[in-house]
Amino acid sequence: MTQIYKYTNRLALSSSPYLLQHAHNPVNWYPWGSEAFDLARHENKPIFLSIGYSTCHWCHVMAHESFEDESVANLLNEHFISIKVDREERPDIDQLYMTVATSLIGRGGWPLTIVMDHNKHPFFAGTYFPKVSSSGRMGMLDLLPRISDAWKNQREEISNDMDQILASIQQQNETIKGDYLGEEILEKAAGAFRQAYDPEAGGFGSAPKFPSPHNLVFLLREGYRTGNSSYTDMAVNTLKKMRLGGLFDHIGYGFHRYSTDASWHVPHFEKMLYDQATLLTAYTEAWEATGDPLFRRTMDEIFSYLTDNLKSPSGAYYSAEDADSDGGEGLFYIWSWKELEDVVGTDQLDLLSIAFGLNSKGNFKDEASGQPSGKNIFHLSSEESFQVLYRTGDWEKLRQKLYTIRELRAHPGLDDKILCDWNGLLLASLSQAARVTGDERFELAAKDLAEYIKTSLIGQDGRLLHMPKRDSVSIYGFLDDYSFVIQGFRQYYELSYDTKFLEEAIRLQNIQLENFWDQEAGAMFFTDGRNKDLLIRQKEIYDGAIPSGNSVTAANLHFLGRITENPAWESLSREIGAVFSEQINRSPRGFAALLQSTQIQVSGSEEWVIAGERSDLEAVTDMLKNYYNPFALTLYRPNKDFDTIEKIAGFLSYQKSIDGGLTVYICQDYVCQKPITDIENLRFTLEGR
Repeated sequence: MTQIYKYTNRLALSSSPYLLQHAHNPVNWYPWGSEAFDLARHENKPIFLSIGYSTCHWCHVMAHESFEDESVANLLNEHFISIKVDREERPDIDQLYMTVATSLIGRGGWPLTIVMDHNKHPFFAGTYFPKVSSSGRMGMLDLLPRISDAWKNQREEISNDMDQILASIQQQNETIKGDYLGEEILEKAAGAFRQAYDPEAGGFGSAPKFPSPHNLVFLLREGYRTGNSSYTDMAVNTLKKMRLGGLFDHIGYGFHRYSTDASWHVPHFEKMLYDQATLLTAYTEAWEATGDPLFRRTMDEIFSYLTDNLKSPSGAYYSAEDADSDGGEGLFYIWSWKELEDVVGTDQLDLLSIAFGLNSKGNFKDEASGQPSGKNIFHLSSEESFQVLYRTGDWEKLRQKLYTIRELRAHPGLDDKILCDWNGLLLASLSQAARVTGDERFELAAKDLAEYIKTSLIGQDGRLLHMPKRDSVSIYGFLDDYSFVIQGFRQYYELSYDTKFLEEAIRLQNIQLENFWDQEAGAMFFTDGRNKDLLIRQKEIYDGAIPSGNSVTAANLHFLGRITENPAWESLSREIGAVFSEQINRSPRGFAALLQSTQIQVSGSEEWVIAGERSDLEAVTDMLKNYYNPFALTLYRPNKDFDTIEKIAGFLSYQKSIDGGLTVYICQDYVCQKPITDIENLRFTLEGR
């Protein structure tokens, strides 16, 4: 039966889940585009820009309070031209106006509220606003008339404000190139992590705590590079505490977005694809470095969550699951004591309550009242509790019972956008997990995803698409799309040794350099030079929820420069760090992903060339699984059909199989050791390193 709506606006023609959530608001929303800006100019109205995403809790709150309210809608429709933007669909718009918000009010977040003129010059910024003013926070019913009055009667002041804001943004975008980064900054960053480290709960600083897996990977690699086990220990303890805590969904697997407290107990319940991807990388490297079975199990559980909840029939992965269901945050995930008794029985619940800290009054407090919530979040009390639960096998039976009951609840909303950058991140992590475990499930998933990106996210002109093409609409790739897909293709080559993906990584790297590199000041802009949609082209280096595109590009250029014998690319890799050296030296903890390329440059990457038959390749890669070396890359030179790989990496024409048998060349800093021609000598060499 077709639902009849009282209101329908232009967002109904969108495919974005977030925009569609607002398609039947009484607000006369427009998508970002010339129609809205032309109308604002014609009617001499300011633009009310609202940016959010479909799984954003406070975006839902503001929508229900204000954008579904006719009194607020009347003010917006009369005095403004209103535009809605999905920040995941248009990260370029979000990034620019988030910079505006942090400049004007010292903070950002979603929903992001911007008011600007038809030329896209902003003069007001905020985040969430309630409908009615209260507790020192202005409401929409008061705010909108004030802005409208200022627009009509204080235009000169607004014009001056816009000029100052634009000048400030442009100034923030300017960089002064410094020296190349070296070992000193690595020591400074590691020291800063040590100073902020929480030895009891893991993580860094106080609440809220974010996973930030690239920080943990940096520490694991720094522990490997220096031999200082304290760096490794910080990462390992944090990864354990996150996995044991409420940040992890013990019933259905996968990690929530972040912890609202310092002990990883009460999460913000949304689940993002990029968190699963980057955490899979962190747990993979932790398992390589330590062999701890908890980390190996966590890899499997992340993969199960991805497959069961986010994988599309095409082989790509959807963006996120909402925090909200049934009108409240986290209701899908939390349990009353009575519900638990009904599912598992009193005797078994007594055991679970000890292991998971469950309580008849609830094990966390209501945020508003501060009183016991009456609900429980599963949170393992210790690693010993984990070992006892999993050793008996009883927990798995109980988990399945709980999972089955939970599936009957109203599910959180699914954001089924397929984003190129986030899928590129996942391709790299799946490829790495498959390579070090030999698990066929990871390998097949990586293959499906690599093929999908190659066939569905590259346009006919060879440029990356940020999302699959819809009708006649294409959103071309941003910096992160190129950086993450290049990384993904390179990592997938080291799993499959299918040279077409290495060729594609190199081709995309050339396109990225041509269209994103700042020829004057160095480093990469976030937008393609052919994109004229925004006021300025920004650069981003801060590693936030995910690594910045510049950070990943620095590593890509180093490794691809080595493979292609292109020292200019290696120099550009180091130049990215130099361009942002002032910011990095000021606060090195915020640039841990970028510093991973510095670790490679300081340590010197290794190139492992495996020559011989395919069976020889498999024998060597099986052995390499047992040795953690994050600064190595592998290449395969087959005995037949080697023209393509030699065209890419010319030095392989000299690194051939000796007498047609297994031959391994280990090279560092353009110097190769004596070829190794049998497995036992290879094992002896690896064990002596």
